[in-house]
Formats: sequence, C-alpha cells, structure tokens
Amino acid sequence: MFELLSVGLEMQKRMIDIHMQGIEAAQEMVETAQRNVDAGLADSPAGQAGTKAVTRWMRLWGIGA
Repeated sequence: MFELLSVGLEMQKRMIDIHMQGIEAAQEMVETAQRNVDAGLADSPAGQAGTKAVTRWMRLWGIGA
C-alpha cells in the first residue's frame, strides 16, 4: 500500500514540475512581449494600449507586475 502511495506522490511531483516549466515559459514569453511593446511601440497609442493589455494579462495571472 505504501508503495502505491509513493508512486502516486512521485507522479504528482512530476506533474507539478511539468506545470512549473510551463509557467516559467509563459513568464518568459510575457517578458519578451513586454520588451517588444516597450521598445517598438511605446510612443504610439497602439503601443500604449498593448502595454496596458500585457500588464493586465500579467496581473490577471499573477506574473511579474
């Protein structure tokens, strides 16, 4: 019985690790998008809207901002 519990916990740990890798990849994508928006379009109205959208998305998912 304890072996089954151990196997279950190991599977759960691996799933958490995979999930964290996905979160880290998403964070990197958002940071890259934020830099692109800031660098390329920060002075234009579209750039300001894009910056606000990215910032709100990050806030929604609890990433960074």
